Amino acid sequence: MSKVSIIMPVYNAEKYLGQAIESVLSQTYTDFELLLIDDKSTDNSKEICREYSKKDSRITLLANNSECHGPGPTRNIGLDYATGDYVYFMDADDWIDQELLECTVNRMKETNAELVEFGLINEWNDGNEGHQYCWKGRDLLTKDEIKRDFLQFWKESGKNLVMHLFRYNIVETIRFENIINSEDICFMMDVLCKVEKIAYISEPFYHYRYVEGSTCHHWVENTVECLELLWNHQKRFLESFQVQMDSLAYAVVAYDDYSWALYQLGSRFCPLTYREKRRELLRLEKKMEFDSYRRIYPLEMQHGLLKIKFMLIKYRLEGIILLFGALYYRLVNGK
Repeated sequence: MSKVSIIMPVYNAEKYLGQAIESVLSQTYTDFELLLIDDKSTDNSKEICREYSKKDSRITLLANNSECHGPGPTRNIGLDYATGDYVYFMDADDWIDQELLECTVNRMKETNAELVEFGLINEWNDGNEGHQYCWKGRDLLTKDEIKRDFLQFWKESGKNLVMHLFRYNIVETIRFENIINSEDICFMMDVLCKVEKIAYISEPFYHYRYVEGSTCHHWVENTVECLELLWNHQKRFLESFQVQMDSLAYAVVAYDDYSWALYQLGSRFCPLTYREKRRELLRLEKKMEFDSYRRIYPLEMQHGLLKIKFMLIKYRLEGIILLFGALYYRLVNGK
């Protein structure tokens, strides 16, 4: 068997940590190591990890005692200690189906891919399931095929770190950025620069717990800096294809980042004044050279209320979202 290194950063996760670890221990594929990296938790998380490490020799408790904290630097410690042929990342407040490792390892071996992607289910704290994502395209893609239909790949592919099993030799020299938001997507972009073949499994093995107050749903002060850095990683991915990508591919990726910045700045949780929001957005626009992509984006790629936002961006009217974003996003979310 080939060993899988499972890397799990842990920070104040005592409420759900046991379920996450138990879901790993119940895997039908048993040749794994679980690296629990405590990031200076102030609750009982570290003790829970310690007790599990005493019970099962496959579990190792590590600590992030560096000056750099957060999920990125903490996962980097796991990568430094990983000894497996494959690497898998999961979060300490989620859980996985028992056949995840077996199915993904088998798929990796039968296709000789460097990356295997599978599906995800959003789980709400009230016990209800939310949106389910599964890849709907071909079950195997080469880099040349990704290039030929890049827009479909970008639209349909899952960019969430936890939806992928990696070959160790692909991630061996890649490390996470020390940022609070988008560090996982930056990592994925660096991986995609090196990957020549992706295999897919159209089943949702991962259960992502939707937690109010996550970095997706509250204001992060350096949001714009994170998106600047993300854009640089995405450009490197676009530039990694042997044949130059056309400007439409760059425009679609750029719109994703700019639209996310607009969501963060226009949402009710953003504490900035309108003038401050405009200044932040203008800074991102200049860093990304976003004006060169405005007119290129095809509005037919969007529908409904989302199309309105992309139309406002295209015609330089995004200030309306900054003014009335809270109301707009309530309508988009059906609230």
